[in-house]
Amino acid sequence: MLDLGLLQLVLSLKAQSWNDEDLLEALNQLEEGLKDNIKRLSSFDKYKQEVVLGQLDWSPMHKNPGFLKDNITNFEENDLQIPRVLLTILDIFNDPTALAVACYDLCQFIQFHPAGRNIVPDLKAKERVIKLMNHENAEVTKNAAKQGTVHLTAGTSILKSMLRHQHRKPC
Repeated sequence: MLDLGLLQLVLSLKAQSWNDEDLLEALNQLEEGLKDNIKRLSSFDKYKQEVVLGQLDWSPMHKNPGFLKDNITNFEENDLQIPRVLLTILDIFNDPTALAVACYDLCQFIQFHPAGRNIVPDLKAKERVIKLMNHENAEVTKNAAKQGTVHLTAGTSILKSMLRHQHRKPC
């Protein structure tokens, strides 16, 4: 509702000449209500809503590492709901953009959360990321590889595992 420009529409309607006082009052109330909702709905709430609904795109919240860094402790809410949902997206989504964004956000979580390097492996992310390193979409592969590299620098050798897995001879 907020991202669809409803407030701008209300402001445009208010700018017109209306003879109906009830309509003007309704528009004023609608404007105030929308402004209150905008204040209450923080950027992280919008981010969380995008993740939980699986509507991942390269919006500014996902492109800006500072945003995730500033909000990293919010990822702990509801027993790590955000990282868990991002990992679920890696399992069930086919949309390359959603997969790439989920990989990117998980990578940011690993980098910025004090325990992120331990939490993500505990959530069994390794196999999911390895699978995406061979994805047909270059953007997915790139972001999965970034996450694998972060794991590697943390002592978790996702990339080595992937290489061992690729070089095994079939049974």
